[in-house]
Amino acid sequence: MARHVQFSALGGPEVLEFIDAETPPPGPGEVQIAMKAAGLNRAELLFMAGAYLLPPVPPSRLGFEGAGEIVAAGSGVTPFKPGARVAITPAFKQDAYGVLGEVINIPARALEPIPESVSYRDAAAFWMAFGTAYGLLVQCGGLKAGAGQTVLLNAASSSVGTAAFQIARANGATVIALTRTEAKVAALKAAGADHVIITAAEDVAARVREITGGKGFDIGCDAVIGEGLGPLAEAAARDATIVVYGLLSGALGPIPFGPMVTQGVKLAGFHLAWSMLDVPERRKAAVSHLVEGLVSGAYRPVIDRAFPFERIREAYAYLAANKQVGKLSSNFDPTLCLKGYSHAQSQKPNRDRQSQRRTAAKKTEAGRALPLHQPLL
Repeated sequence: MARHVQFSALGGPEVLEFIDAETPPPGPGEVQIAMKAAGLNRAELLFMAGAYLLPPVPPSRLGFEGAGEIVAAGSGVTPFKPGARVAITPAFKQDAYGVLGEVINIPARALEPIPESVSYRDAAAFWMAFGTAYGLLVQCGGLKAGAGQTVLLNAASSSVGTAAFQIARANGATVIALTRTEAKVAALKAAGADHVIITAAEDVAARVREITGGKGFDIGCDAVIGEGLGPLAEAAARDATIVVYGLLSGALGPIPFGPMVTQGVKLAGFHLAWSMLDVPERRKAAVSHLVEGLVSGAYRPVIDRAFPFERIREAYAYLAANKQVGKLSSNFDPTLCLKGYSHAQSQKPNRDRQSQRRTAAKKTEAGRALPLHQPLL
């Protein structure tokens, strides 16, 4: 018997329950995994509340990404074999599978090998954040190494936000983070933001113009939309791209017609599974770039804190309260749980490596190190 998390009613973390159930043998194209760690995401809060793009079918399993060891493989599975260490990406139907269980079955197409030097904890927290950030910045936003671009992000304290800091800065871009209050300013700067704008107290467009010498930002990453999209577009440079990847406001808001027509501001949308993981050539380019960065240490997930699997409700409640900077994880192996661990500690060596990379990039031709490949737009 193995413990799994499920929910039978829609709601918040309080609807989650543990069940003991046998994990059946993996079917064709599936692998069975002994889980070591799982990354927690705001999308899962939306899913359990019935507000995600795919509605759950209660009783429903939960969990979009994680890491573990393969214990069995179904027919037709190559190249993954029992004993392999693998990361689970969200390249599966969230209404049919979930990673929050001690032993689970998952489609083999959702897996990426874990490099030998990378821990289960970091692998479990990597792909949702860095895959999304890469897609936003490179494949949709047109980030180019050494081009001196300015990147602006709202919801900047999320795991996607802190991953985007690393990708942008490692390739010479300036990062502007938006936050609602002063509470996270110091933490966002420690995680890699060059500038932080407090939206409740400052005029976003005016501050962006001040920071950029009147130009505006080149790439905007919007996880909120709603009424904030218009003011965001007013801060954009000519021919800038705003990539929408979330709906945290719960409302679409008006289309910024003026900046689109007068400044050529472009709006694009991105979803990790549908825009990248399901498109082989885009997935291959992203995996090549991100694995190189992960192995070299240029990229590393910012983990705010890790919760034991038994405290999964508490973990999601913490996430719902928006207290974190970076990623939360749930660990099945107690030795992976972090005590006194902070995002600032996790990022100091990483920031040093990024600084070295930026210095080196000035001495080499753009795009040579950690090639970004071609954007989609």
